[in-house]
Amino acid sequence: MSLLAARDITVGECYNRHMFKDKIVAAVRLLALAGLCSGLASCWYVTQAASFLGERLSARELSVVAAADDADERLQTFVEQVSAIRDYASSAVGLEPTRNYTRYVVLDRNYVALVVSACAPDSFERHYWQYPFLGALPYKGFYKAADAQAEAARLREHGLDVIVRPVDAFSSLGWFRDPLYSFMLDYDEDMLAELIFHESAHATLFIKGADQFNEEFATYVGRMATLAFLTERYGPGNPILQVRDERARNRQLFTDWLGETARQLELVYQDPGLTSQAVQAAKQRILSERAQAYRENAATLFSLPHYLDFDMDQINNAFLDLYRLYEDDLSLYEAWFERKADRSLPLFVSSLAELAAEHGGAIKQLMAEFLAGD
Repeated sequence: MSLLAARDITVGECYNRHMFKDKIVAAVRLLALAGLCSGLASCWYVTQAASFLGERLSARELSVVAAADDADERLQTFVEQVSAIRDYASSAVGLEPTRNYTRYVVLDRNYVALVVSACAPDSFERHYWQYPFLGALPYKGFYKAADAQAEAARLREHGLDVIVRPVDAFSSLGWFRDPLYSFMLDYDEDMLAELIFHESAHATLFIKGADQFNEEFATYVGRMATLAFLTERYGPGNPILQVRDERARNRQLFTDWLGETARQLELVYQDPGLTSQAVQAAKQRILSERAQAYRENAATLFSLPHYLDFDMDQINNAFLDLYRLYEDDLSLYEAWFERKADRSLPLFVSSLAELAAEHGGAIKQLMAEFLAGD
């Protein structure tokens, strides 16, 4: 055995011990969380914790997977992109450096979990679930499709509008090392970057009970950081940025369409002179008219298949409110970025983290007040 081979074995043993320690820490944390939650009325916590733990324990170090003899070029390119994105997140965006997105999970589906969200049928009042440590959140995740559909059916029986959607990532807020997944190999670089920046923003700043701020903040950071990253990496005017711009144009048009639909519904929901039956009739009329108008105008508005082929007949209050959660007030963050952070992403992140540390859940109101005082 050569000295090089002996050194390789030593490194391998250290890696295995380190990986085993990570898995033990993850297991202890999951078991502790499940133990705390097992006394609650629902077994959802224990069921999801078991699936979560099984997935995390199957994760392998991304660098090791890419270095395998049978690794294809796509995986090696993926690893290089992820490394550049992670470095940029901490060095140029000011996001918390973590060990997230350094491990890789192979899945036989193109999403991580299914998430259920719900909303009142005659307003945009969100349905919330209560969680230990995190407080109230307007969504609930499931690893098994049957469980998600069962929860959706239960909520529909209570008269709520419901949406079940696949998600491709979520942040464990520092409790665990969040991995990447095999289906992400098909992502374009800008989509991969936005996902990592978005979830890393959650891991950097999360305010209990401020779900609107949390999602808007992560959405804004994800998009601005992606634009800055790609511009620095490839230069302005690069075809990658042109594709990104076209995606942004389509997304904004789609968001505006949903926003106008929600605005028309809001006028109905806020009309005190309407009976419950009249509200529901007006709601169905507006949704039907908007869906028909979308079909008639989509070809002139959009260029991307996802939007051209979208079935607007499927939307309800829960779907519309989901977009409001992520997109409703991004102009507030743009103003803060321009006027309070001098267009510096690290200053944007740190200034809002400081504001949150001082004032917590009232942060959006305070942002508006500080901006109005300029």
